[in-house]
Amino acid sequence: MKNRFLLVLLSFACLGHAQTQYYVDNVGGNDSYTGTSENNAFRSLKHINAQTFTPGDTILFKRGGNWTGTLKPKGNGKAGNPIVISAYGAGQLPIIDAQGKSGENNAMSASIMLYNQEYWEIRNLEVQNFEKGNPARPTQKAGILILGKDAGTLKGFKFENLKISNVNGSLKTRTNGGLFFNIIADSIPENRIPTNFDGIYVNNCYFLNVDRGGFINQSFWRTRDMDSKFGELCKDGRVNNWFPSYNIIIENSKFENIGGNGLVTRVAKAPLVQNNLFVKCSSKTTGNASYPYNCDDALWQYNEACYTVYNEGDIDASGFDSDYLCKNTIIQYNYSHHNDWGGLLVCSWGKVVNAFNDGTIIRNNIFQDEKHHMIRFSGNITNTEISKNLFVTDAEIDDVMMWYKHWGDVWPDKTVLKDNIFYNEGTSNFLKLGETSNNTFTGNILYGSEFIDFNAFESVRDKKDLKSKIKEIKKVGKRRNFSTSEAEHVIQIMWPDIK
Repeated sequence: MKNRFLLVLLSFACLGHAQTQYYVDNVGGNDSYTGTSENNAFRSLKHINAQTFTPGDTILFKRGGNWTGTLKPKGNGKAGNPIVISAYGAGQLPIIDAQGKSGENNAMSASIMLYNQEYWEIRNLEVQNFEKGNPARPTQKAGILILGKDAGTLKGFKFENLKISNVNGSLKTRTNGGLFFNIIADSIPENRIPTNFDGIYVNNCYFLNVDRGGFINQSFWRTRDMDSKFGELCKDGRVNNWFPSYNIIIENSKFENIGGNGLVTRVAKAPLVQNNLFVKCSSKTTGNASYPYNCDDALWQYNEACYTVYNEGDIDASGFDSDYLCKNTIIQYNYSHHNDWGGLLVCSWGKVVNAFNDGTIIRNNIFQDEKHHMIRFSGNITNTEISKNLFVTDAEIDDVMMWYKHWGDVWPDKTVLKDNIFYNEGTSNFLKLGETSNNTFTGNILYGSEFIDFNAFESVRDKKDLKSKIKEIKKVGKRRNFSTSEAEHVIQIMWPDIK
C-alpha cells in the first residue's frame, strides 16, 4: 500500500536541467544586479514578483535571511521540469512573512501565493504569516495559498522540508491555515470551468502554531450525493458538480499545536495520508487531528495522533475521523493515544439532504488511553467496519468504549465490530447503542475488567503475550520526544506480520 503512488513520486523526482538559477539576499543583494550568482543576488520580493519564470528556473533565498510581504512569482513549469523555490548558503531557513497584509488583488493574505499556475516545487523555507496586535477581526490568511479559478486541471505541486509556523487568524473560518489549496469560480455561471488539482505532494514539513488548520483544501466544485453522477440532479435538486482533485500525498510531516484541525482533505479522489505525526491539535477550538471530507477512497495509514485538546463546549477532539460525504475511507495501521475526546469519529449529518458516509473501514489500528470514549458513531453512516483493532483503556476513559449517537435525527446503520481486542483497565460501560440498527458484533476479545452492560466477548488466547506487547506500546506513547510518527513501530509490536 505504501507504493500506491510510486509513479507520481517518480514524476516529481525527474526535475530536468535547470534553465537559470536566481539568488535573493535581503542584506547583500540589490535589485539592479543580474541575480544569477551569490555575489550578484536580487534583494526584494517585489523584484522577484515582477519576473516571469520558465520551466527549470530556480529561485534561491539566502539562509538566515528574512523577507516581509508576499512572494507571488509568475510563470509555469512543465512535467519533469518544474520551477523551484529553495534556499542556499548556511544557517537557518530563510523566512518569508506577510505579517497579515494582503497585496493588491490578492484573495487573502498569504506569504507565498500561486494563482492558476502549475509545476512548482517549494522547499527549504520557513513560512510565517503573523498579524501583530491580536486584532478582534483578524485578516483571513494562509502561510502558502495555491489558488485555482476556471482553469481546468492544474498539475504538479511539491512541498518539502518546509516549516510553516505562526499563522494566526480567525477560528471561525475553516479557510485560515498553513498550506491552503483553494478552487473558486466566476460569479457568472456561464464563465465557469470545472477546475481541480492533480499532483499535490507534501513531505517532511513541520506545521507549528497555525490557526485554524495545518493543511486544508476546498473547492467550489463539491456538490454531490450518494448516487448521482456529474451533471445529474442530487436529492436536494442541485446539480452534481463534484470535480475532485487527484494524487494528493501528504507524508512524513508533523502538525503541532494547530488551533483547529491538523489536516483535512476535501473533494478528492484517493488521497493518501501516511507517516504523519499530530500533536496537540484543536488547541483553540473544536477539531480532530485529521480526516477526509467529501472524498472517495481516502487512505490514512501509519499516522500517530495524540493529545488532541478538548476545549469547553467543543464537539470534536479525536485522533482520527471519517467525515461525511465520503465513500470507502480506509483508516489502517495508525496509532491514536491520549486524545481528549476519543480516538475516532465516524460521522454524517442527517439534516443535510445530500449527506452520507458509506463503507468506512477501520482496521489494525491501536487506540490507547483516550479520554471520555474510544469511538463515536454519529448520524447517517452506513456499512462501517471496525476490525482487528487494539483498544487499550485506563482510568481516563470515563464514559463508554463505543458511543452511537444520532446527529440530525438520524442513527447509524449497519456497523460491524469484529475480531477486535479490548484491553480494559478503565470504564465499566462498553456501549451506548441508542436506536442504531443492523449491528454485528463477532469474534471480539476482552482482557482485563469486565463491562457491566455487555459481555459478548471471546476469551484471550495468550494473556501473557498480549500484556507484554501493550507494555511496550505504552512505553512508546509516554516518550518525551515527539518528532516523528511511531505508528509503524507500535503496529509491528502488535502485529509483526504486517509489512
